[in-house]
Amino acid sequence: MTTSRRYADSVEKRSLAAMNLRDMVGDPDTLTPFELDLDNELVTHDPKPKKARAWVRYSGRAMRVNVYVLAWSQHAARIRWVNGDQVRQEAWVWQNAVENTAWIEP
Repeated sequence: MTTSRRYADSVEKRSLAAMNLRDMVGDPDTLTPFELDLDNELVTHDPKPKKARAWVRYSGRAMRVNVYVLAWSQHAARIRWVNGDQVRQEAWVWQNAVENTAWIEP
């Protein structure tokens, strides 16, 4: 019996997403005030945050998660997401760590 590669890919993606949720322990890594340089950067705040995908780090371990983009500067973005314990978290990440890709809520 053969298996559908599309089905296998779907199962693999769900498995990786579940592992990411379990590994979201503690506070996420965020950019430092020195890296952000908000005294010299213009920050745009979005009254209706947009959905995106972003790379977030927990204790140096990178994972890709569904996020909302709350604000951004020329080089960084402030994002929000819900971790595995259903706790809202926020962090500043580099702009190129954010992918403007909408996602569907489960």
